[in-house]
Amino acid sequence: MNLPMAILGAGIAGASAARELHRRGFSVRVFDKGRNPGGRAATRTREGAHFDHGAQYFTARDPRFLEQVQAWRTSGVVQAWQPRLASIDAKGVQRLDSREIRWVGVPGMRELATDLLQGIDLECSQRVVRVEYSARGWLLHLKDASTRGPFSALLCTLPPAQAVELLPHEPVVEPARAVQFGPCWALMLSFAEALPVDFDAAFINDGPLSWIARDSSKPGRPLGERWLVHAGPVFSRETFDLPPAEVEARLLSAFHSTLGSAPVDPARSALHRWGYALAQPPLELGIIADEARRIALGGDWCHGSRIEGAWMSGLLLAQWASKLA
Repeated sequence: MNLPMAILGAGIAGASAARELHRRGFSVRVFDKGRNPGGRAATRTREGAHFDHGAQYFTARDPRFLEQVQAWRTSGVVQAWQPRLASIDAKGVQRLDSREIRWVGVPGMRELATDLLQGIDLECSQRVVRVEYSARGWLLHLKDASTRGPFSALLCTLPPAQAVELLPHEPVVEPARAVQFGPCWALMLSFAEALPVDFDAAFINDGPLSWIARDSSKPGRPLGERWLVHAGPVFSRETFDLPPAEVEARLLSAFHSTLGSAPVDPARSALHRWGYALAQPPLELGIIADEARRIALGGDWCHGSRIEGAWMSGLLLAQWASKLA
């Protein structure tokens, strides 16, 4: 077949698959329901303030991903972030001496997917509500009642619950049914002046929070004092359906309690609810594929729940799809 391939999801896995297939000479089209590519490698920009409100950074270990990171570094897409790191629990604050390189996108984490998808046919703000397979290939039915296709193969990088909902009768989704995703609240805070804190990021091991970071300490960011707060899995799950204003107030209070300083009202704040934040537990299959029906699933939930795992799963999707007859 000389038809293009369809990729559902423009997060890191979908973008990685698209880039590799494009490099191999295949035609692809990527669909995403969001306004921008990136998935959870996301950046929120508001009134000149930048926040990485999803994935905070990434590390690299696999030689293939290290090669990609080096290419990003050379082109200025990423830089190393060397925060003053701490761990906080009921006993207090402990400084961490971590020598692991933490990478961030520049000027934001969204830049990773944006770079991978350069020159690739991408349709954002498009929700695929139904798919069908026939001898002609895969057809996609969108929420706006339009149709796309046919496509020679379908690569799905959606969260497993969304994949199951879209493909309820496809055998390929069966392993995905066992994967649950935990939610996460993200609170973005801008302050008029620097807070008296002697660290830039901290893992929180007690209470409602799991992570706080001075987002403005990352390289390539605008000046200012901006903090990102991630709630822990228990708090996020228990408050998932509460009014956002109530959740924001509780997270802001927990943030100041964690810092141990006098509360300071933020100049600006914003709250985001991630419904699919972390796979519990992730599969270690790389991808799930059905060659007979020319469909495969992938994502970080298939390969270890990190950005590197998402990128690797996308690479495996592309390698599998490129071998289809």
